Amino acid sequence: MTHVAAPSRAASARSRLAALAIGACLPASGAMSAAAPHPMARPSSDHLTFHGTPARSGWVDDERVLTPATVAGGRFGLAWESPPLDAAGSTPPRLFASPLYLARARVEVDGARAFTGPVAFVATTTGWVYAIHAPAAGAPPRPGAPAPGAILWRRQLTSAPCSRGVNGILSTPVIDPRARRLYVTACDAALAWRVHALELAGGRDARGWPVAIDADAVNRPGTNANGANQFPKGVANLQRGALNLAAGGTRLLVTFGGEPVSGWVVAIDTRAARVAHAFSMSARTDEGVGGLWASGGASVDRDGAIYVASGSSVVNALAGKGVAGVFPDSDGNWGQSILRLELDGRAGFRLAGSYTPFDYCQAGSQDIDLGGGAPLPVDLQPAESATPRLLVHGGSKQGNAYLLDRMRMPGSLVRRQPCGSDAARDGSLLAPDPQPQFGTRGPLNVFGPPTDRHGMGDLARSRTTPAYYRSADGQHRVFATGTTKAAVDSPTSVPPSLVRLAIVATPGATAYLRIDATQRELVFQNPGSPVVTSRDGRDAIAWVLDVNKPRSASLYGADAPRPVLYAVDAATMALLWKSEPGLLGPGGKYNEPVVSGGTVLVGTDRLQAFGLRDPVRRPGLAAQRTPMRSGPGEPGGTAGTVATAAASAVATTGTGSGPGLDGAALYTQRCSACHDQARADVPPRRQLARLSPGVIFDKLAFGSMQSQALGLDDAGLEALARWLASPAALATAPAVDR
Repeated sequence: MTHVAAPSRAASARSRLAALAIGACLPASGAMSAAAPHPMARPSSDHLTFHGTPARSGWVDDERVLTPATVAGGRFGLAWESPPLDAAGSTPPRLFASPLYLARARVEVDGARAFTGPVAFVATTTGWVYAIHAPAAGAPPRPGAPAPGAILWRRQLTSAPCSRGVNGILSTPVIDPRARRLYVTACDAALAWRVHALELAGGRDARGWPVAIDADAVNRPGTNANGANQFPKGVANLQRGALNLAAGGTRLLVTFGGEPVSGWVVAIDTRAARVAHAFSMSARTDEGVGGLWASGGASVDRDGAIYVASGSSVVNALAGKGVAGVFPDSDGNWGQSILRLELDGRAGFRLAGSYTPFDYCQAGSQDIDLGGGAPLPVDLQPAESATPRLLVHGGSKQGNAYLLDRMRMPGSLVRRQPCGSDAARDGSLLAPDPQPQFGTRGPLNVFGPPTDRHGMGDLARSRTTPAYYRSADGQHRVFATGTTKAAVDSPTSVPPSLVRLAIVATPGATAYLRIDATQRELVFQNPGSPVVTSRDGRDAIAWVLDVNKPRSASLYGADAPRPVLYAVDAATMALLWKSEPGLLGPGGKYNEPVVSGGTVLVGTDRLQAFGLRDPVRRPGLAAQRTPMRSGPGEPGGTAGTVATAAASAVATTGTGSGPGLDGAALYTQRCSACHDQARADVPPRRQLARLSPGVIFDKLAFGSMQSQALGLDDAGLEALARWLASPAALATAPAVDR
C-alpha cells in the first residue's frame, strides 16, 4: 500500500514542534518492582483481550503510577493522540472495539524497517485495523523511534462495510502472543462476516485466512450442537461480542446476535483455519431469540468452561407477541439465559449448565434483555465459602445483578423452567434478606427503579460487563455501571451510575451479593464497562468511559456524542478526575479504556492517551508526523495516513509567541468565542492550558480544529500553541460555569 504525505504542513515546522510534548514524569522501568499480580487480575502489562483476561475480570493489579493521589493531583491529562483514522466513503470512523496493547511488540513500519516497542492495536467501524505506537505517557523519547500516536501499519479488511459503511468491525479483537496473531472479524456487504488472523508484525493475513462465518460453513452436518437451527445467509446478524480464545488458543470464540435470528456461538479451529463447532441459542430456526450481542462476548474460566448470557427479541416485543414470543415451552430455547458450555476439540460444544431468571417471560416479552454483558467467573478460596466457584452477571436491562454457583448451575439442560413470578424461587444465590422491590428474597436490583415492563432502548438500566477486584484487606468487590432512571418509565438518568458490590462470603455458607457503596453525583448516559486498577489491591481506581449521550443518539453529524472519561476512587467512591467536554473525539459505544504502565488509552475516532504530565508544563520531545491527507468525512480528513519515522527532535523552550507573532491575539481572534464561554460541548481554556504545545499544534494542524486554523502558517500555529500552553493563558482564563 502506498502512503502519500500531504504537502500542507512543512516538515520543518514539525521538526520545530518535535520538542513540544509532555515532559517525562515516570520512574525508570527498572525501578519498578515485579510483584506478581493477583490470579484474577490481568497477568501482565499486555492487554490481549476485552476486559483484560479471558474471564473478563476487568482488573489490573500492577498499576504503579496512577493512584488516587496522582490522578487527582493536577498532573493527569491528555498526553498524545493518533491522527483521525480512515473513513468509509463519507462515513467517519468510530470505535466500538476497545484497543489492545502489547508493551513490547516487533512490527514493521510501513512495511519496511522493523520497530520493537509498545504498540496498540485498534479496529474501526469503517473496516480498518491499525498498529499504533503507544509509548507510556510522559516517557522520554527513544532516539529514532516513531512519534507517539504514529501509525506503524494499517490494513483495510473491507472496502464495503455492512450497514451503510458503519459496521465494518464492531467487536474487540483478541491477541494470541504465542502465535503472534491478532484475530479480528469484519463484515463485508457482499461477503458477510469473515474472521482474519493478522500477523502482528505487518497486518497480513496468515496462510489460509480469512475464514468465512456463513451459512455454508456453520450449517455443515454435525457443526451445531443444539438442534436443527440454521445459520442465516447474508448479513442477517450482528457480531459485536468481543472475541476470545479457548482450548489453549486452538479455538477462537465468536458470538452473534441479531434480529430476527437467534444468537450463536461459533468456534474457529485456529490451526486448520475453519469453522469447527457452533451452538445456537435456540434449537429451531423460526425461534429467533437469545441474541449474543453484548460487547463482552463469551468468557472463559480457568478450567476452560465457556459462559454466555443471551437476550430476547425486540422484533417479537414490538410485534406484541407477549409471552408466546419468548417460547417458554420449547426444548433447546435458551433466550434470556446464562449458559455454561464445555468444548471438546472433536465433539464440539456440550451444554453443561444453565440459569434463567424467575421472571424471564415477563422481561423477555418486553425486550428487557438479560444479556447486556459477559458473565464474570470469580474464584474464592475454598475456606471462604461453600460456593467458592462463582459467576457474577451484570449488564441486565432490568438493572439486576446475579450471582451463581457456576459448578452447580440451577437450570435444566433441556428446557427453561415454566414462567413464574415468585422471586424467592429464583435459582441464583440470593441474599438472606428480602429485596425491596419484591418484599421477598430475590435477585439484587442495582440500577432502578425495578421493572419488567420498561427497559427497551433508552429505558435500559445496564448493558455492561462488571469488573472484579480484591482489596488489600481481602474483600471481594465488583464494580458495575449503568443508568438509574428518574421513574420506572422515564429515559432520564439520575445517580447512581456507578455502584460497588460486595461478594459476601462466609465459611461454610453460600455467597451472595449486596450493594456496598454508590457514587452519588455522577450521571452516565450510556456507559461502557468499568475497569479497575490497583497495586496489590491498594490505591484502586475505577475507570469508566461514558458515551455521554443516550443509546438512541446518532454517532454521526455535528451533534455526535463526545465521550467523557472518568476516574473514581474505588475506596471512597469520590470523583478523582474527568475529561473536559469535547476533549475526546466522537466515539462509538460499549468500549472501555485500557490502562497499562501509567497510561490510559481511549479509542474514539482515533487513539487518545492520558497520563501524568510535567507539573510546570515544560516542553519536552513530541511527535513529528506527516499530516493526514484531507478526505471525506469530518474535519481533519480520514483518507490518508501518517509517516511514522520521527525526525531529529529539537529541544525548545519558548515563551508563548513566535517571532513577530502574538499567540494571545491569535487566541482572541480565533478561539475565545467558544473556549472562554460556558458551552457544554467545548473544553474551557483552563483545560486547554494544561495540554502540551505539541498536542495543541496537532489539534490545529491535523485534528478537529483545522477549520479554526485556516489561513495560519506553521509559525502562527506554533505561536498559538505555545501561548495557550503557557502559564499566562491559564492565569488569565475566565471562570466559566459548566
